[in-house]
Amino acid sequence: MTSIRSTVLAAASALALTACGTAETAPENGDAESAASQMPKAEPLGLEDLPTIDAGLTLGETAPLDSVFQTEDGQASLSEIVAKGPAVLVFTRSVEWCPFCQTQLKGINGIVSDLEQRGYTLYGVSYDSVESQNRFSKNQMLNYRMLSDESSAAIDAFGLRDPQYTEGKAVGVPYASVVVIDTSGKITAKSVSGDYRKRPTNEQVLAIVDSAS
Repeated sequence: MTSIRSTVLAAASALALTACGTAETAPENGDAESAASQMPKAEPLGLEDLPTIDAGLTLGETAPLDSVFQTEDGQASLSEIVAKGPAVLVFTRSVEWCPFCQTQLKGINGIVSDLEQRGYTLYGVSYDSVESQNRFSKNQMLNYRMLSDESSAAIDAFGLRDPQYTEGKAVGVPYASVVVIDTSGKITAKSVSGDYRKRPTNEQVLAIVDSAS
């Protein structure tokens, strides 16, 4: 009996260690559902719990209004976008190969109406092509627009390029960020994640918007 019990306990410990290792070394590639299962379970966390870093334009600064994005309808400058109303830009790495981004973009689809009630329009921003963004948007039935910044020019203008990537497909990706901009172009709230695997929950995104000055 002692031998059997020891064997069972050893197997359970091995499984627990394996599970922990998987969660801490989540691959960048793979489907969004796999990434979601590896991310921490949602808890009622406040903004102070977000692993943010100091990067990019600061609160009160004017966003790069002359930045031009590609869309399925052609082009749209940031000045044209905010002229229609305050905007919430969610900068993300890739709709094609980043499962954490895919999970986030699918998730924030659930707060489009909450943001609209607050007077804001939601936009997703990535360096993917318009075609890739459109394919993802249609497959996931997103209720907000994606903005393509293939050259990463807007990402650079916001000061959000992740500098750790100097070669490979990730060159030019932004830090996972949420930036709130008013109709004058002023940045009124922002959150820049230092860890691409940890994104603000929907509740935290709404809290970021509600904190806008």
